[in-house]
Amino acid sequence: MNPRVTLLVVAAFLALLGYVMFVDSDKPAVQLNATPTKTSVAKPYIFPVSPSDIKAMQVRDLRAAREVKLANSDAGWQVEKPEAKTGDDFKITQMLNRVITLQSTRVITTANDLKPFGFAPAQFEARITMKDGTEYGILIGDKTPGGNDYYAVHTGSSLVFTLATSLIDDLMLWFDAPPYQPTPTPTFTPTPAVTPTPSATPTP
Repeated sequence: MNPRVTLLVVAAFLALLGYVMFVDSDKPAVQLNATPTKTSVAKPYIFPVSPSDIKAMQVRDLRAAREVKLANSDAGWQVEKPEAKTGDDFKITQMLNRVITLQSTRVITTANDLKPFGFAPAQFEARITMKDGTEYGILIGDKTPGGNDYYAVHTGSSLVFTLATSLIDDLMLWFDAPPYQPTPTPTFTPTPAVTPTPSATPTP
């Protein structure tokens, strides 16, 4: 594993471990920029990054060998896989804004065996690459018994936490409908009516 990625995984592990020790896992999510109180401690973001610094994003279905890969350029977002096409900047940016504000709903445990949580293999991986080459990744396992969350770990980590299903399910929809730029709807231009020309009167 890239040393930089390893350091990021360790940092994320320590942040989430601190959350386990000091925060009641059933409390609602609190934004990092909120003013801390004695009874409220901010939860860490899963991807603590700025959207303007994201160079690429990749989502992979690890059980069905499907992949969507995006790259950002001066011309905007481009879809590189499954097919090279111009990306839908609005749709991709909207999704990235949701991704970078993603927070765990609950921290479970540091597990020696990840198989019971659905990581053998994992179901899904989401990975973002920054302009400086730094990478962040999460693996998604099975749903929790109640079906409202997914089990998740940072790529390369064994600290199990949960994420709400809504964003993960929406990312998975990209496998069947990648965020390509919509094809413009052709504009219909009616054909002008032709005025019939009167026939010439024959000369007697």
